Amino acid sequence: MRKPVRRVWKVLLGLVAVLAVFLSIALTPVPIPERTEFGPSLSELRALAASTGEPLPTEFRRIVVGEGAMPAAAVVAGRFFGMQPLVFQAHQVIYGDGRTVILDAGCDAQTLEANLPGSRLQADNYARLQEAMRRADAIAITHEHFDHSSGIAHSPYFDEIAPHVVMTEEQIHGPQAGLAGFTGDVVSRLKPLRYERMHLLRPGLVLIKAPGHTPGTQLLYVRLADGREFLLVGDIAWHQDNILLPRMHPRLVNWLGGEDGAAMANQLRYLHELRKSTPELNLVVAHDEEQMRGLLQRGLVQDGLR
Repeated sequence: MRKPVRRVWKVLLGLVAVLAVFLSIALTPVPIPERTEFGPSLSELRALAASTGEPLPTEFRRIVVGEGAMPAAAVVAGRFFGMQPLVFQAHQVIYGDGRTVILDAGCDAQTLEANLPGSRLQADNYARLQEAMRRADAIAITHEHFDHSSGIAHSPYFDEIAPHVVMTEEQIHGPQAGLAGFTGDVVSRLKPLRYERMHLLRPGLVLIKAPGHTPGTQLLYVRLADGREFLLVGDIAWHQDNILLPRMHPRLVNWLGGEDGAAMANQLRYLHELRKSTPELNLVVAHDEEQMRGLLQRGLVQDGLR
């Protein structure tokens, strides 16, 4: 074999070896630690939720505003075939005196199609969500990605709802907030929330800082008057199996999404341990319709908004 041919083969074999090493890292998840110091205890959350002595909310509801799918391999590391269905949903907390809080604001049709072609907006439900936001005492989000927040930035009632929007500094100025429509003009009309670790948004509703998936990610804890408890985890997990196993999506997804994989690994350990120690706490994964269907069938969550 002539020397130039041998050199070509050496280069090709070297490239294959580099690609194999890259894939062996990229397609595996960041390891979940055995222990974590992340997050408050459930007793801390319960105490803060009830700290004002005011009545706790009485209902927790949800609405689906769209559907889509992504490769299962991108959702849970180690799965290589098929597509994982996704739902885009928002939630409503209702108090006995009629006050409401909206948690996550969905996505308008144009932004959804631009960022996730092939996904489908449920226009009627999106309109219902917009009307509910007009009546809401407060509107908060788990994080600043477009499918959770552009319903605020592109709301036809933005002038009405802006005074009731509670977004953190990190959410408003996050690197991907612009994709959700948070232009300079929109941002100028919002008052950013600043807090450390935990914040009581309303009686029974606590925000917990959890940067990792995005700089502005937060957990949302909800405690109802009858003792039902929920923890909205946003996109720290895309499927309940991320928490149950626990296992994250592949590192490649971390890299493409600009995520802090180590932070998310600690958060998944925290959620996994919470679920084991307090099964009465209902974890709510933003895009997992199968998990939500179980909560609906057990009567823990009601479908549709008021």
